[in-house]
Amino acid sequence: MNRVARRAVVFPLIGAVAAFVAGCAVVDTGAFPRLQDEMVGLKKEIAVLKTASPPAPVPAAERADAGEIQSLRKSFADMNSDFDRVRTDQLVAITRMDEARVETQRVAARQEAQERALQEVRGNADRVKEIEKRLAALEEKIGKLAAAPAATPAPAVVPAPAPVPAPESPRKWKSPEEMYEVAVGQVKGGNPKAGRETLSDFAAKYPDHKLIPNALYWKGEAFYAEKDFENAILAFQDVVDKYPAGEKAPDAMYKQGLSFLSLKDSKNARILLDLVPKKYPKSKAAEMAKKKLKEIR
Repeated sequence: MNRVARRAVVFPLIGAVAAFVAGCAVVDTGAFPRLQDEMVGLKKEIAVLKTASPPAPVPAAERADAGEIQSLRKSFADMNSDFDRVRTDQLVAITRMDEARVETQRVAARQEAQERALQEVRGNADRVKEIEKRLAALEEKIGKLAAAPAATPAPAVVPAPAPVPAPESPRKWKSPEEMYEVAVGQVKGGNPKAGRETLSDFAAKYPDHKLIPNALYWKGEAFYAEKDFENAILAFQDVVDKYPAGEKAPDAMYKQGLSFLSLKDSKNARILLDLVPKKYPKSKAAEMAKKKLKEIR
């Protein structure tokens, strides 16, 4: 019941009661307490009516629409959340794919570099084996030299090799000395190969000539100039073995040490450079060997 209806009921009742009290006051004095009780009861009913009025009910259709809207809003919010999560996962996956692609490119580059290095190593394997054999033979000779006493050895008696007929040279030499001087000039003048060939012809044509130790030495110098350090070491060794007391022996041993240094073999280089001042203390090569040893230590 609304507020207007309640007023329409209550006010007439109050008026009727008041009129009834006024009219009956003279006739029946005992009715007054009864009226008072009735008045109190009416007041209580009015108070109950005022406080117990329920709120206006919401139509069922409106309640259903409100619930559906709320459900749609929740579904939309859930879809947005799922979309954001999927988009985040997609970005993470793309980032991982990019990283994997970059790493794959790096691995491919490393494999290519390793393959090139492997091919280079295989290509040099035969040459390395040949050099190792020749150096092993030379190290054996060096070990024997290191074990020998420091005093200058007496000239070794080397049997003269059987003369080998030299091929006819297209040039006519006036003398063996001219042939030797021209060959040395070729080595010093930047044509070591031609000089080395001329020196080989000289040694074959004049095996007993006094310049043979020098010719062998300059043959080693020619190999050294050509950066063929292995053959240079062997050529210088011929000078040391065959003419240990000659003036070119200390120079040949010193250049052997430099050749080993050029081959990155510092161990044998030190052995030879240390032998030079011990075996040939008064030579110029001894001073150069001492200086070189200080540089590499």
